[in-house]
Amino acid sequence: MGQGTNVETEALRRYADAAEDAAERVRRVRRRTSGLSLSDGVFGQLPEANDLRAGYLEQMEQSGDDLMSSAEALGTVAEAMRSSADNCDTNEDDTARGFGGRA
Repeated sequence: MGQGTNVETEALRRYADAAEDAAERVRRVRRRTSGLSLSDGVFGQLPEANDLRAGYLEQMEQSGDDLMSSAEALGTVAEAMRSSADNCDTNEDDTARGFGGRA
């Protein structure tokens, strides 16, 4: 016979809070970096400088998109942890009631 499981739902909720905090930090970084701009000539005056600047701006945009994807993923993790905790608590309450106990 199995031993069963003991899920610490408050630990799941603390993890969800930490994931949400991390997501917000990532969003703040994205907001700060999205406001940065590069002036013409920042990479020099040679003809290749414009290509270098364009490449840098492309990488900066892609990095910003990656940051937002990371924030969204962390938000999804937070939601999933809270949902798991809620489901575990509900299951525990339903099981207790099924055996004549109180939730």
